[in-house]
Amino acid sequence: MEKNIFVLALVGVLAGCVTNDYAKFSAESGLSEESLTKNCKEITCTYDELKDRVQATANDSNVMFLLAGSESRTIEYTWVSGNNQIAVDVFSVALYGSWSFYDKAEIYIEKEMVAELSGRTERIIGSYNESAREHEKIEIVSGFLDFETAQIIAEANYETVTIRFYGKDGYHDEKLPRKHDLINVVNLAQSM
Repeated sequence: MEKNIFVLALVGVLAGCVTNDYAKFSAESGLSEESLTKNCKEITCTYDELKDRVQATANDSNVMFLLAGSESRTIEYTWVSGNNQIAVDVFSVALYGSWSFYDKAEIYIEKEMVAELSGRTERIIGSYNESAREHEKIEIVSGFLDFETAQIIAEANYETVTIRFYGKDGYHDEKLPRKHDLINVVNLAQSM
């Protein structure tokens, strides 16, 4: 327990030490300093010095699970300045059984499908779970969203958003488990 408290304190101190030079980001990328300052506070924004671009990423991860080494993301948005779409990754994590071999996912708000993802699929072995005596099986389906669709999903109450994964054994639904800052990525992208 003391180790976890120490790690949390260390993360807090390091996060406070990391500062972004939004004036430089703005001058080189074309994004306004105000938009960068407002939207990058709660998400990860990095600057690509080789191509003068800003990359913004937000997800719904849980810090406690992250510190324990477990995958907690269900959805993640990434946008690189100059692009007219937002990359989206959706995550399914299983401890028991075999791989589901998901190759497609749909995103629903209530019962309305708002997006279909079938671009790229990735399978990763995650951390070992002592209780289950199994490794996490992380399956990620990726695709792209236009700004309008990304905004609809980001602004929806997270409790109403369901991701349906399709694989070898049919489908599996996962509701978004927690609040997120996906809208900050959308706001930054739309400010360009």
